[in-house]
Amino acid sequence: MSMDFGPAKALLALGWAAAMCSPALAAHKPGSAPNPITNVIIIVQENRSFDSYFGTFPGANGIPPGACVPVSATDATQGCVAPFHDVHDVNAGGPHAATDAQADADDGVTTQYMDGFVYRQTYGASVRCGADEVRPRGSPLPPYSCPGVAPGVSRHDVMGYHTAAELPNYWAYAHGFVLQDAMFEGVRGWSPGSHLDLTSEWSASCKNGVLSTCRTDPNPIPVKGTIYPWVNLFQLLDQHQVTWKYYLASGTEPDCDDDQMTCDPQVQNDGVLSLWNPAPGYAYVQAQGAAYLAAHNPDIDQFLVDVRAGTLPQVSWVVPSQDFSEHPVSGITAGQEYVTSMVNAVMQSPYWASTAIFVTWDDWGGFYDHVVPPIVDRNTTATPIQGFGFRVPGLLISPYAISGYVDHSVLSTDSYATFIEQIFMGGVHLDPVAMGQPDARPDIRDELVTVTFPNGTTAPMGSLMNEFDFSQVPLAPMVLSTHIPTGISVACGGAVASPQICTGAAVLVKWHSVAGAEVPGPFTYQVFRDGAAMPKCVVKTNSCKDAAPSGVHFYTVASVSTDGVMSPASAATEADAP
Repeated sequence: MSMDFGPAKALLALGWAAAMCSPALAAHKPGSAPNPITNVIIIVQENRSFDSYFGTFPGANGIPPGACVPVSATDATQGCVAPFHDVHDVNAGGPHAATDAQADADDGVTTQYMDGFVYRQTYGASVRCGADEVRPRGSPLPPYSCPGVAPGVSRHDVMGYHTAAELPNYWAYAHGFVLQDAMFEGVRGWSPGSHLDLTSEWSASCKNGVLSTCRTDPNPIPVKGTIYPWVNLFQLLDQHQVTWKYYLASGTEPDCDDDQMTCDPQVQNDGVLSLWNPAPGYAYVQAQGAAYLAAHNPDIDQFLVDVRAGTLPQVSWVVPSQDFSEHPVSGITAGQEYVTSMVNAVMQSPYWASTAIFVTWDDWGGFYDHVVPPIVDRNTTATPIQGFGFRVPGLLISPYAISGYVDHSVLSTDSYATFIEQIFMGGVHLDPVAMGQPDARPDIRDELVTVTFPNGTTAPMGSLMNEFDFSQVPLAPMVLSTHIPTGISVACGGAVASPQICTGAAVLVKWHSVAGAEVPGPFTYQVFRDGAAMPKCVVKTNSCKDAAPSGVHFYTVASVSTDGVMSPASAATEADAP
């Protein structure tokens, strides 16, 4: 860095110091009672940093006072952007490939100032939306024109954070069960590498599917015919007779094949290799045949069928499509409700008594986080840090979770593999040599004991086992509302975006219906403008007209059931009336 941005440098020290802290709670050890866990469920959402979702959660290592990220890395006159409460349901986020991670960290190799988020979002929006020229760092930015993305970029929403007002269910889980505030993504990159790492503890690229050619790559892009020939968790689970399924929602991919911020929707289906579905690409899975793949890589609807039928496997990965992923520009309310529906199904079944549910997000999505990630290993690519990536939110939901516990110990999404091995395999690790397929991975992630930060300090790896107390009275289910209206939007004559710059005072507020095939109804809806209930907008339809006074207005909506139970309000949509 050629210039001294005081607040950013201060954040560096705060981030390292916070990562080193180990409050008494972080040292908790599980009770001596027998382990009752028979099922592990990993729900994988998309593109949120810890600070963007839990940066103001009580007791967590959240946004530090005075935080402010520069608009330009080289021109201090452009000022900085402080974190702010973002009430919008739809965010833009930022580009989030390995190069973007390196830029967000500002160097990301030898030093990490954690101050590139604003510049990278603005620069990324310009490049990803049509101006594809290479542009030197700090140079003037061209205009951007992505529909739906531009408003979020204009308000620099990578610096925005949500609270319980927008994420009531996620915050309820954090209060009632366990929140992990030092959970780092395993790969410093985006979806393909993260999902490979989640299922094999490695992200690599190979030539023609030949194992000896595989080399670490935090930024692999699967194409038709891609083969992953290295050992994976599916293979290890089979060796130990542990049942598993990788449930995938059919629809569209939550990310773009070329890592752009926006793109035309790409089809995603179970049984087909894609950004979020590495299972069909593993040579081991391919060798077992089509019937094996179909049984182990079903559509997500099968998850609810298996829960109700008592046929849930011991290990489940649950992966959404775009609409419910929380990946910008999909709404956060829809993703939260989707996750809640999965958790509710387990809580309302016999599985609740013996299940551990982990909820995570596969990468940071370009959103600000103040904690410096440790450096686990290096590679020879243009982005030489394989891991760890930035902090992502992490939740444990289980009757044996320590209620209200914030785990400050260093974890990564590789910690799920370690936990699975401890629960079902007596601690046997995924070992390519022992499995007869040695490869060039720099380390075995589930064997990591300590990690090193760029300033040379070290910290011990934590253990998910420490978040349980198997001797406690099991926690009761926490069945939460899935009746929060999703898809809220406004129409007022302006461009199709949120916010809309209205051409007049008439604002049409719209949302999706709550009622469905398995949801009793009918529902009444209550619309709120700027937090105040609108008496004229107590309706049974999916829209309501408002004569908005001049100014900026935020609309939210809640549903009311036939027995008078009101859901929490949705996150907001914005209309700027003249």
